[in-house]
Amino acid sequence: MRRSSWAACSCVALAAAAGCSNPNQISESGFGAFEVTLAVWSDGLAVAWHDTRNGNAEVYVRRLDAEGREAGPELRLTTTAAQSYEVDIAPLPNAFAVAWYEKEHGGSTRAQLGLWSRDGTPLWQVPVAAGVGPSRNAVVRSFGDAVFCTWIEADDDGREAVWAGWWGSDGQPRSAPVELGAAGDTTWNLNAAIAPSGEAWVVFDARAGTRVEELFAATLHEGRATLVRLTADDGVRSKYPDVAFGSDGRAAITWFDERDGNKEVYLAAAPAEELLRPIEAGAQRVTTTPGWSIGAYLAMNGERIGLAWCDDSSGNYEVFLQSFDAAGLPLAPPRQLSDTSTNSMIPAIEPWRDGFAMAWDEVVPRPEGAPEDSTRAEVVFTTVP
Repeated sequence: MRRSSWAACSCVALAAAAGCSNPNQISESGFGAFEVTLAVWSDGLAVAWHDTRNGNAEVYVRRLDAEGREAGPELRLTTTAAQSYEVDIAPLPNAFAVAWYEKEHGGSTRAQLGLWSRDGTPLWQVPVAAGVGPSRNAVVRSFGDAVFCTWIEADDDGREAVWAGWWGSDGQPRSAPVELGAAGDTTWNLNAAIAPSGEAWVVFDARAGTRVEELFAATLHEGRATLVRLTADDGVRSKYPDVAFGSDGRAAITWFDERDGNKEVYLAAAPAEELLRPIEAGAQRVTTTPGWSIGAYLAMNGERIGLAWCDDSSGNYEVFLQSFDAAGLPLAPPRQLSDTSTNSMIPAIEPWRDGFAMAWDEVVPRPEGAPEDSTRAEVVFTTVP
């Protein structure tokens, strides 16, 4: 599938109304491009995803210039016999770090961390693990020339926990990995952010000492870890949190919750220390639609919060964006950024210039009864002022 199809033209009217650039298809998989993630520098961007075009899930990246246009061909970063999933990317001054996990055909998994120069030259790759148990769902962030990685790993008894550690840009660990807290059997992803102080935050949901999934936040600073539960053990699922910091140390956390009988997006924004305690009372419900609102991710650009999610009220998923001030008060109504016959799924968002850069998947679900690998998807990119 080449650009000029739905990704390049179906969203034009909505894009113009929203004041953003037209979503541009940047993957050329023709098969399946999934789980998109973004990295930004002052003079360009990079978009990464896992791709099944060659019959195996592999990590791909595409560089974009300062205008958001393709700055080169797609780069395939992995070439293993294992399946490479759940890619994440983070910028360093002259390079980008990538985390993912590899799944062997026998089912075992191992989280990986690597560094590439901005032109795509591989610099190093290491497994990330505290022991020898299976590991998965690695997330990477950067702070100066240092790389932070967090992941889920099982011990000898099969109990999974969230771990984290720091690496130098030379690929050497800066300290031993630290266990942050228990993961649950339904902990499917992690998200993280680095505070201006250099303290790492990791947010996740887990059924760990609770009736169903609840939100947890862990911090790691100078080798010391803390863990707090953010949502009440009320028997209602709270899922898939994300966290971001502003330039002044304020922070925001988003997630989707089923407390009102539907999957809706919530947002809590406050000075960072106030978010390391139960946050439901101070959070606001962002969505009020009849459909499911899921896949909420956020970024902070100065004192402005950009919150993106997807919603299926129209019969298929579309991507939305809403801006808030640093206290979490809406600056404008939600904006619908996609209008396609496909499913616009799980947006990635990063601060960019005076607004935000965004990417997501346009997904064609597999026909009923068709094999799992019949799903088709391509990655699109846009900027929003």
